[in-house]
Amino acid sequence: MGISKSTALKPAADGNMIAYRYRPKAQAPVREEIPIPTPGPDEILIRVLAGGVCHSDVGILDPNCLGDAITRTCTMGHEGSGLVVALGSSVPDTHPELIIGSYIAVYCVDSCFKASCYACRTGRDNVCPNGTWIGLGGDGAWASHCVLRAVLAVPVPGNIHTIPPAVVAISTDAVLTPYHALKTCVGLQPEQTILILGAGGLGLNAISIAKHCLNARYVLASDKRESSLAQALEMGADHAVLVDGLAGFLQESQTIVDIVVDFVGTQETFDIAVSVIAPGGRIQVVGLHAKTLQFATSVLMGKDVAIGSNFCGTKAELVEVLAAIAEGKIKPKVETRPLDDCVQVLDELRNGRLKNRVALIP
Repeated sequence: MGISKSTALKPAADGNMIAYRYRPKAQAPVREEIPIPTPGPDEILIRVLAGGVCHSDVGILDPNCLGDAITRTCTMGHEGSGLVVALGSSVPDTHPELIIGSYIAVYCVDSCFKASCYACRTGRDNVCPNGTWIGLGGDGAWASHCVLRAVLAVPVPGNIHTIPPAVVAISTDAVLTPYHALKTCVGLQPEQTILILGAGGLGLNAISIAKHCLNARYVLASDKRESSLAQALEMGADHAVLVDGLAGFLQESQTIVDIVVDFVGTQETFDIAVSVIAPGGRIQVVGLHAKTLQFATSVLMGKDVAIGSNFCGTKAELVEVLAAIAEGKIKPKVETRPLDDCVQVLDELRNGRLKNRVALIP
């Protein structure tokens, strides 16, 4: 099935839409009525089916965290899925895989993808210095419609019934970020033991990735919340233990931890990671709860430990993530709420009251 350029240029939606917008210095998203955008030549317009909620959304609204990272007004929502409802004039030629009705995931890093860009040409488009971020500076998915460059659209290997929109939306970050951390940054190997600190949204997905995609020998999860431990075991962890009992468990079981991935990112969790990591191990910090982290260089040197961090993942990895979900290797847990609940959802996330990841439905 194809589409003519004349059809591509035909407006798919007229009028206004409700969007939840970030405004610099604001500590909550602002509900606004704005025009439904029109795609430019290399862009597409999607009808948003779901927009995920992330700790980064809490962070940019917190002056003590990421509140100064974004300086312009934008529609929030960097995790998105939707249906294509309009194509820019050049899209049928440059991206023939995209047609009206295509079911897509939104790759949230608006990278330049130019050969002249070192990051993009070496497969690090997630850290392209020339781009912006959908929903974190550029307009995102907390609205009924969203415009994005066609190159950022990743076709979903299924339909809305086999891979629901909420799952697709959160996969663009809550699954992609731990996937990039474990597969690319850490290079997790089948013979290794990995400790997941923080069995929340990203941490739970990391457990599935470690066990079912990368075949880690032993996956240990730790969290402050008793309820998270059962979820961790359900997602594939070999053992789950409260943070207060972690050191005792490791000593009693004589477990050697090759890799620690910290999905919380506080000084407390980082100190735990340093204390339990084996000589020659690696600590990967993914959580963003603290602006800065401190460590004693002599302690890390004494263990020959490497520390790493990462932002999101690459577009190619998002394709792999969606394929793994289609194959049943990763089964993200997600709840849905109406878009108008976004302020309440952010408050619940901020205060640790959410059991699972949440996707907003316009």
